[in-house]
Amino acid sequence: MHYQLTLEFSTVRDQSRSRLTSTADASGTTIQPSIPVQIVQIIVAMLIMDTWQYFVHRFMHQNKYLYRHVHSQHHRLVVPYAIGALYNHPLEGLLLDTFGGAISFLVSGMTARTAVIFFCFAVIKTVDDHCGLWLPGNIFHIFFQNNSAYHDIHHQLQGTKYNYSQPFFPIWDKLLGTHMPFVLLKRPEGGFEARLKKD
Repeated sequence: MHYQLTLEFSTVRDQSRSRLTSTADASGTTIQPSIPVQIVQIIVAMLIMDTWQYFVHRFMHQNKYLYRHVHSQHHRLVVPYAIGALYNHPLEGLLLDTFGGAISFLVSGMTARTAVIFFCFAVIKTVDDHCGLWLPGNIFHIFFQNNSAYHDIHHQLQGTKYNYSQPFFPIWDKLLGTHMPFVLLKRPEGGFEARLKKD
């Protein structure tokens, strides 16, 4: 009897949780939306994540307590490197990544399978943004203005009050006046350097 009640409660709880973001057929198998619907869900999730991350990230820079005790850990990386993308205080990880990801997932209505694709893409994009490399043919540099050079400016001492947008589009920076243009200068020893654009 106790086992049956527990099983029924667990089943009801699991079904109500899955109804938030997906539907199932009579056998309980999750019905995946069409590819175009999944693409729209991913784009919606990208916009939501960008919005969340922009405002929380900017707030962490403007609030002296949060910057000093939380976000400054990430900015110890004056010259970003790939794995440094995730070098942050646990509270920052919770506020930016966990909450931002959960909100993106729930509002976009994507299924768990679509969410795995989206979150893997978001992590790879974030790691690339912090790699400090401008590689020829890099698909992220081709399709996104918010890329490793864009984010390098934010990690430079003169750029910490600019280019908060992360990880996909620079929309909020451009709308709210925190966009800092940059130029890529070819170094004599090879490679490129991102520098603030002088008017």
